Amino acid sequence: MLFKTFAVLGLLLCLIGIYVAVTWVMGDLYGYKVRFAVESWQKEKALPELGQIDKALIDAEGALTWEDTNPEYYELKARVLYYKALVEGVDGAGREALVNAKQLHIQAAELRPRWPYSWANIVLMKAHMNEFDEEFNQSLLNAEQYGPWEQSVHLTLAHAGAISWSNLSAEQKSIIAEHVHRGLKHSFKGLADILNFYKKRSLICAYMQRDEKQKVFCGS
Repeated sequence: MLFKTFAVLGLLLCLIGIYVAVTWVMGDLYGYKVRFAVESWQKEKALPELGQIDKALIDAEGALTWEDTNPEYYELKARVLYYKALVEGVDGAGREALVNAKQLHIQAAELRPRWPYSWANIVLMKAHMNEFDEEFNQSLLNAEQYGPWEQSVHLTLAHAGAISWSNLSAEQKSIIAEHVHRGLKHSFKGLADILNFYKKRSLICAYMQRDEKQKVFCGS
């Protein structure tokens, strides 16, 4: 009797192990397709077609269907929705996609609170939506706390800061400027492109620490 009990328990554990493995593999299969699409759009530096976005969203849903507690898949879907918002217009038809992207980044942050990229992306989404509230400020502080030296965080916060500069407090401006300063070593061109596009380079430079990197970047 005892042998049969152990045999049944062993079988159940094996079945659970198989289910977990299949779930992980299938989630990763869909997630890989979304990741590949987003990285391709980033390299091309051009907005994708809506058909490409819709396909990536289907794959993102597939990944979440298999692993609905994986924060990376929430992040991936949010990034696809951000592209959708940009294509449709963040102040127009793309507003709904932007709102949904923000919520997905929040869900990812709840699942992985110390992951700075989620917090930085929440800041970016709220900057686009002109939501400069306590959630915006706390997300900025969390991004600073958990990702002070992360290049992706530097670029995302620079983007958010350039969009919302006139709405930021002096403290918030200092945090953004510090991230720009830290990112100069590895992301000089990327940061310059972002700030030049929004014509905020000189304004942010005024808040940056004065040293050789600042002089080269700011031309002073």
